[in-house]
Amino acid sequence: MKNQVNKILIAGEGGQGIQTIAKILTLALEKTGLYISYIPQFGPEQRGTPSVAFIQYSEKPINYPRFNQADFLIILRKRAIPIVSKYISRSTEVIFDSSTIPRTSIQQTTNKTWGIPATKLTEEHFDSKSLNLIVLSAFANQFLQYSHNALWEVVLSVLGSKFANNSQLKLKSKEAFDSVEHFNFENKKYSRPEYDVTSGIILKKNQTRRAVVIPKFCKGCSICIEKCPVRAISFGKNLGVYGTPVPDVDINKCIACGNCFKFCPDNAIKVEKLSN
Repeated sequence: MKNQVNKILIAGEGGQGIQTIAKILTLALEKTGLYISYIPQFGPEQRGTPSVAFIQYSEKPINYPRFNQADFLIILRKRAIPIVSKYISRSTEVIFDSSTIPRTSIQQTTNKTWGIPATKLTEEHFDSKSLNLIVLSAFANQFLQYSHNALWEVVLSVLGSKFANNSQLKLKSKEAFDSVEHFNFENKKYSRPEYDVTSGIILKKNQTRRAVVIPKFCKGCSICIEKCPVRAISFGKNLGVYGTPVPDVDINKCIACGNCFKFCPDNAIKVEKLSN
């Protein structure tokens, strides 16, 4: 790494914590005595809009903050691929969320593609707020060989205010962060992209239940929300056929009573029990 400028590009959507990953990484690398450059790029500050972070680090001063090719490219949403594909070269290490992005969606310029089913891990074992920490932890350990404990201290310095009055959030975040410390990235054989919201289906599941929401059928009437006896359904970040938010199912709270499917006038939502 001596006298070399290393380039990291992180891409996804607002609400995924893209810029949080970038801030933590830049602070962590700075603590090792490196020169750092970080430029955020995003649309209107709302969920679902593109969010990209340009990071460079080096043992020497960095003359220009932008770059044309990335050494590492982290992609967390399929919709971000057209924005960042031009930064992929034969030597680029591409890390992608294999539970939302098909490998075939990434151009074949590089064969250095590494999958991590980040969305699947968060939905089935933690919650969506942990996605960025899972990606950060796995990436920093595998590709930067950064001290796991030292990186968590940087996480605390950035997210301390969010943890201050919520000890449960801090505990769950640490569990998610620790869970992938020695994660084996997928290579050649990848997870199924069953959480790809651009496919027209939103899927959530745990050990006993599976929820399916079809945005193109949903009109945002909120009947399913009103009929849920345990309040496991609320409006989420994805949009339906008329541009209104579609339901988001808390799969761990859901009792699979069938009310959402029974009362939905458009067959846009269903929760079913999984066989053992």
